[in-house]
Amino acid sequence: MQRLILALALVVAAHGSNVQAQTPQRDLAAQRAAIAKLDALKGRWLGQGERMTPSGESYRFTQTMDNAPHAGGLLVTLQGRSLRQGDPDTNKPGSGSFAVIGFDDRTGAYEFRSFGFGEVVPAKAELVTPTTFRWTASAGPAMLRFTIDLSQPGVWKELGERSVDGGKTWQFVNKLTAYRVEDR
Repeated sequence: MQRLILALALVVAAHGSNVQAQTPQRDLAAQRAAIAKLDALKGRWLGQGERMTPSGESYRFTQTMDNAPHAGGLLVTLQGRSLRQGDPDTNKPGSGSFAVIGFDDRTGAYEFRSFGFGEVVPAKAELVTPTTFRWTASAGPAMLRFTIDLSQPGVWKELGERSVDGGKTWQFVNKLTAYRVEDR
């Protein structure tokens, strides 16, 4: 029995070292450099915006965001909370949103995962310009696209759009202007 256990341990150890030898090393410096390009997203933000529901109703909201680096600069998280403006008895805060952005040095692409409204949404993300970050995701039969413009230091301008024709045309669903109130 001891010989069988020893033989199994040797097989597992040999297989484990073979897997390590086949796994390419990750370029952590490239990952950190890509995430550093998103430094303008970091900080605490406060702003106001307008949202359009699928039924066509429009309402204003106040938004806070707390965005911070994590894992030694390999990730950045975005945490948002919004409050619909109006009667405080009927317009309570929503569940908020949370997203994680990383960079895959093997593919050269940003990885974006959003967690909100009871959904986990993987999205295509890109740095369109040095001051413009965009993420696009499928939401059932529709597509959502959010573009964040940080061309003015300390000002976050975000446009959310929805497409029901595979991205040929886009309709407004969300706009936000926020101001950095604290660096991170």
